[in-house]
Amino acid sequence: LLTTISIERCLSVLCPIWCRSHRPKHLSAVISGLLWCLSLLLNMLGYVLCTVRPSARSCHLLLITIGALDFLFCTPLMLLFSLTLFLRVKCSSQKLRTGRLFIVIMLTVLFFLIFAVPLSILILFDFLGYKFLYSPEIGFVLSCVNSTLNPVIYFLVGSYRDRRIKFTLRLAFQRAFED
Repeated sequence: LLTTISIERCLSVLCPIWCRSHRPKHLSAVISGLLWCLSLLLNMLGYVLCTVRPSARSCHLLLITIGALDFLFCTPLMLLFSLTLFLRVKCSSQKLRTGRLFIVIMLTVLFFLIFAVPLSILILFDFLGYKFLYSPEIGFVLSCVNSTLNPVIYFLVGSYRDRRIKFTLRLAFQRAFED
């Protein structure tokens, strides 16, 4: 989802007229639904191949495929489009307004790289046969930290302009996504 959000946000900044006039209205909802279905399918397949009907070769192949898809396809795309967006907004001669959504996306991508990517790298290398002294539990803890940081980012970015945090969490989320 972070990859598709990065791509969509980048396209809306680079090609705003095309996005407003030619982009299908429900494209984001359809793509998000397809990604959720793909994730559900891969997780169900993993559950069946690795737990219910264990097949070491099939399970191993599926986990390598998921790791490669995550690390070699989604993460580089997310980085490419996020970096493109960042450079376009910061180096523009037109001084585009950087909204809260831009800050949320950049912080989310940054924390994803710091906390979630190490686990993906470890899992991929582990299944390829490379062993490290690095404990997988540390990778899982970092991944959990990444997941818990996202609501904190939304809350802090949503409450940033008021300089006070004496309002509801709902209002913070609403302000973070109003852009």
